[in-house]
Amino acid sequence: MRERTEPAAEMRLKDAVYCALDFETTGINPVADGIVEIGLIRFTLGEVLETYSTFVNPGRDMPEAVIKIHGITGDMVKGAPPIADLLDSLAGFIGDSPLVIQNPRFDLSFMEVAFKQSTRDVPAFRAYDTVRIARQTFANLPNYRLQTLCESLGVEIRYHRALSDALGCMEVFRRAVAFHDHEGSWTFNDLHRIHGQPIRPRLSRREKERLHLNNRIVIGDEVQIRYMDETGKISIRRILPKGLVQNGGRSYLWAFCYLRNGDRYFNTRRILKVF
Repeated sequence: MRERTEPAAEMRLKDAVYCALDFETTGINPVADGIVEIGLIRFTLGEVLETYSTFVNPGRDMPEAVIKIHGITGDMVKGAPPIADLLDSLAGFIGDSPLVIQNPRFDLSFMEVAFKQSTRDVPAFRAYDTVRIARQTFANLPNYRLQTLCESLGVEIRYHRALSDALGCMEVFRRAVAFHDHEGSWTFNDLHRIHGQPIRPRLSRREKERLHLNNRIVIGDEVQIRYMDETGKISIRRILPKGLVQNGGRSYLWAFCYLRNGDRYFNTRRILKVF
């Protein structure tokens, strides 16, 4: 696979071509779960150049709890190609474009696992996080979920479908750049001042071990975990997983906790065992 070329730090943002990306999946764990839908949009700050959307056969059952989130059923994906057959198309569509993703570590982790399971080198994709950028741009929002961002900006999308969510990411990115760059003079150096360096698809060894440890965690299925809180206290929790949330470079499992009788966010690095 050819080496990918990054845009120069001095390149103006208005001169670049970007690619917004979103995956819908069977769950939150890239080792145990699979991609079921891909949505991609190649765009500039001024126009949409091309879109790409396809279902993906994950090769496993679709949990009912996940169907309730994105509405994609097993029947909808059973005739679709597996992800291994789509990797060349995926990489070719993205090309050298910087990716624009909401919480990119989630999508990039699925991408990394897919390439490695197909015994292929992982392309040197790099992504800009719309959450990071929005936090530096749009103040006083209750949260920075994609739905909240789009509603606050007047962007209408169909949530939890890949191409529509990619469209939402594109619009958040465009409007954030427009907020900062009134004269069209901002470069990638300026973007890096509010975002930091782009995020790449690289799971640490500890993260990979954690994913294998947690491969019994399925959205909508009750499970017990041994969890260590920030004080070092260890407890057994019966939980109902609802989703995965990224914040400050860390991953949190969003779940209903029966011990606390309410929703809680569990740092995935502190989940010691799954029963």
